[in-house]
Amino acid sequence: MDRHRETEGMTLRFRRAAREDTAAAQAAYQQIIEHLGATVDYPHWHSENHPSPAEVEQWVEAGDLYLALAPVDADDEQIAGAMVLDHNAPAAYQDAVWAIEAASEQVLVVHALGVHPGFLRQGMARFLVHASLEVARQKGCRAVRLDTYVENLPARRLYASQGFDDLGIHTLHYDGTDLTQFHLFERVL
Repeated sequence: MDRHRETEGMTLRFRRAAREDTAAAQAAYQQIIEHLGATVDYPHWHSENHPSPAEVEQWVEAGDLYLALAPVDADDEQIAGAMVLDHNAPAAYQDAVWAIEAASEQVLVVHALGVHPGFLRQGMARFLVHASLEVARQKGCRAVRLDTYVENLPARRLYASQGFDDLGIHTLHYDGTDLTQFHLFERVL
């Protein structure tokens, strides 16, 4: 999938990351983490050192990392945002009361949605959310689901504004972190 879309006065390209994008994706996530550490770390990525370069490499290898690319000049692009789209939900998702029953392959799960600091407040997060919905529809999914750390108020506002239902706080366990309280969100397609 390689899509073009105009947002906030710039033409963005959205596509799955390729192996040759690994280093740039790792660098983009590192810049996001550093920015969070210098400002407000709502998702706790800086304090948790997440996502790690190894995680980013695994996502690229699995074909699950997607990139929003913005033009730098006529011949070059920069990663403006990134996210993981797959069907892998934490075990605790099974305990939630979702609006619809759906098999795992019918649900697209969004992970690690991040916007490069140079593209904040330009509609990039909304662009990524819309792109995730488009990928889900193309894959024949019935719903898009995700979680966000309980203190991540900007993300919670974003997803609610984009038609996702907030299922409230749930206890989730992710390897490598002590964070356990997350809001679950669902958008039925």
